Amino acid sequence: MTAADKIARRSPMRSNILGWVAVLLYAGGEALSIRSLVRPRAHAAVPALLAAGLIAHFADLQARARAIGSVPYRTLSGSMLLFGWMLALACLALLVLHRERAVAPFLIPFVILFSAAGLMLPLSASPATPETRGALFALHVTLAILAYAAFTFSFVLSLLYIVQNRQIRRARTGILFARLPALDSIGRMNRTSVSIGLLALGVSVLLGMLWARRVWGSLVDPKLGWALATLALYGFLLWMDRRGWEGRRVALLSMLGFGVMIFSYTFVNLYTATEHTFR
Repeated sequence: MTAADKIARRSPMRSNILGWVAVLLYAGGEALSIRSLVRPRAHAAVPALLAAGLIAHFADLQARARAIGSVPYRTLSGSMLLFGWMLALACLALLVLHRERAVAPFLIPFVILFSAAGLMLPLSASPATPETRGALFALHVTLAILAYAAFTFSFVLSLLYIVQNRQIRRARTGILFARLPALDSIGRMNRTSVSIGLLALGVSVLLGMLWARRVWGSLVDPKLGWALATLALYGFLLWMDRRGWEGRRVALLSMLGFGVMIFSYTFVNLYTATEHTFR
């Protein structure tokens, strides 16, 4: 029996159950948030459902970590599950901080998509090694995925801004867009998302460099270059936003940054990185 088979056999059924419970709770929050576009009072339970989903989702991640003897997100399935969890956390934070719950119907689907995709992928992993253990490695990856989650919501908010702005200019706002926050509010939420993403990714890169120097003895890896490019792009975006760039240009730059981030998270990890690979 191979090490991967032993890992798969140790994988508890309860883990999948908890993960799907979380997805169902997120789906319930999405249904209520959609209903709130017509009946605003329906949104009251949305944060509670998201919070309950986060708890079940976290328990699923913990069970997976015990099953593979390491952080769950060194595998592709675990990485996507943590991405979904971070998306749910970022969504809840935006709803609580800005009290603009009309954006929830557009954000929660991403939570459901990544969480469900992570659950459907097989839980197979190579045996844990010393370099994939430890608080430094865990914090580095956790903060990186938090940054990806924040940048994903920045993309969604930017898309909403562009569509809402176009509808206003054409005087074609219907019931759906009448429920959305004002453009200024969407811009503020976008700024919050980018700020969180920049801080999380910046700290993650620093921790990753310390970890790489200690474990590999070298910093040569394509992933580092793409991470620095992402930091530079979003840093420029935030700087220009604070210098008075109009919202549409900020939104378009945010969407470009999301494309760079997705390329780094998928193609670079799967095909070009020498060390940042799913194991």
